[in-house]
Amino acid sequence: MKKKSGKNVYEKKVTLGRDENGMPIRKSITGRTIAELNERIEQAKQNFMKVYGGHDSILFETYARRWLATAKAVKSLNTRNMYENAIEKHIIPEIGDRHFDEITLSDLQKIINDRAEKYETCNKIRLTLRQIFSAAIDEGIKTNVKAAKLVLPPKKVNEKRPLTKEETDAIFKADFTDEQRIFVHMLYYTGIRREEALALTAKDLDFENKKISIRKTIIFDHNDPVLVQMTKTSASTRKVQIPTEFLQELASYSEDKNILFTPPRFKRDEYMSLSSYVKFWNGIIKKLLPLAPSAETLTAHIFRHNYATMLSYSGISIKKAAQIMGHSNTQMIMQIYAHLDEDRERTAEKLDSIFSTKCRTNVERNSETC
Repeated sequence: MKKKSGKNVYEKKVTLGRDENGMPIRKSITGRTIAELNERIEQAKQNFMKVYGGHDSILFETYARRWLATAKAVKSLNTRNMYENAIEKHIIPEIGDRHFDEITLSDLQKIINDRAEKYETCNKIRLTLRQIFSAAIDEGIKTNVKAAKLVLPPKKVNEKRPLTKEETDAIFKADFTDEQRIFVHMLYYTGIRREEALALTAKDLDFENKKISIRKTIIFDHNDPVLVQMTKTSASTRKVQIPTEFLQELASYSEDKNILFTPPRFKRDEYMSLSSYVKFWNGIIKKLLPLAPSAETLTAHIFRHNYATMLSYSGISIKKAAQIMGHSNTQMIMQIYAHLDEDRERTAEKLDSIFSTKCRTNVERNSETC
């Protein structure tokens, strides 16, 4: 979308549909405002549908956007953004200019297959397509596609890891700004989520009792930060202990603060936008890399996994660890504990030893011969 050269109007080339040979039919649409341009684009598509023979179903992009605006109107911002991203970024660019009766199951499966390396993206696309086609069928729109038959690619197991010793050393040696240092140390010492950290204000800090109140989060509406007066789940609303090691530096940093982590200095009373956070985090990684090259793949969530790992090694119970981490049940914590217990047991090494030719265990006699 761009302003037409020499004129105060917006112009966009759109695909209205396809001709009998399957070639796209495109038209340039103009409008004095973006709203007028979008209205004219929609009208042009509807007019095309009326005069174009051979179809009695609606264009996919027209229906998909209408479905999003109605079916997901009362959903949370994160949920709406998830569906909108799947529709606008992945689905419409592939099949948006086709009518429902032109789309096949193979067309939909190809969208998923082409993104097989990103399992979660595939899962969101499949979920979105299933719901859209189900709704379209309920409304009597002509389609032979059974979207319930869409399949996902094999899920690759992403190894969750704690910080390496090199990375741990680096976060205390890197030449951070005060804001970068406190943010990184907040993740390290408390294990809170990124969205919880970004929502913190000085009022959430209780230095007398050494506690941080986690009761709100920041989510992003595209780029804009939105403060949500609730956490991910009811269990996520909690008070987190401030370790003594972190207490003084956090107290000193927060003395003249309202919001703890903000955009550049000319916006000190605003929450970070998504672009501000990305720039902020990239700045942190840039300062860590000379000290720890593996930090190139470091994410805020790795600090959370590191914290859970430290809880495990400290001997804290699974139930208490889940409570501290803000999990509604112990399932996630148990996975971490089980992984660490497996490391401690050195199962593979012990089995190799049992069945080695140098040292065989006689089970019946409960003796070893080496």
